[in-house]
Amino acid sequence: MQKLWVIRKSPYRERSLLLTVLTEDNRIQRVVGRGGSRGSGQLGEFQPFFAEIHMGRSGLGSLTKPEAAGARLPLDGVRLISALYTNEILYWILPDGVEVDNLFAHYTETVSQIAQGSVAALRRFERDLLEAAGHYPDLTCDTEALALEPHAFYRLHGYQQLVRVEADAADGLRGTHWIALAECRYANPESARHAKWLHRQLIDYATGGRRLVTREMLMDLGTSG
Repeated sequence: MQKLWVIRKSPYRERSLLLTVLTEDNRIQRVVGRGGSRGSGQLGEFQPFFAEIHMGRSGLGSLTKPEAAGARLPLDGVRLISALYTNEILYWILPDGVEVDNLFAHYTETVSQIAQGSVAALRRFERDLLEAAGHYPDLTCDTEALALEPHAFYRLHGYQQLVRVEADAADGLRGTHWIALAECRYANPESARHAKWLHRQLIDYATGGRRLVTREMLMDLGTSG
């Protein structure tokens, strides 16, 4: 038995579910859960479960004997959509079978903090995923490998490096703002706004411009997505 979170689920054949789960060994796995209300039908997002997982040669595993490992997180409204957004970017940014150090703990902390209304937790998780996928740039120096100057302006070039620009350049930010982003200082409202803008660009690049339904919902509500 191992502990897991359900990240995504959809109907599969007559009485089964196709599930993407995050297991406590920090892996994203695609599995089939069989059975009705007493089997895989009880599995849902944002509630931890114990289950047995047996991986097949095709890469598609089977999940059996699911048992609740705790209560479902108290999520509704914007907080629920934010948590679903977390699942959506996790599903599209990281491939099946990948193992990322501490991913299970980071995810658990993130959705728990989202349930308490933390936007900063969402920004940190976006960054964790982007770094794990190799899509987060080095924000500590410019293209010349020089440390950022706090009062100079820089722009992200090619989603990879910072290049020094004039103060009126499009998408240019002061070095102080880039340094705050490098240090994950998302509690500051200005840094949080910059992180939201930056992460949106990087996630679009990492997913090939894929439409993210939950982000659109959050944008329609004028909130944090």
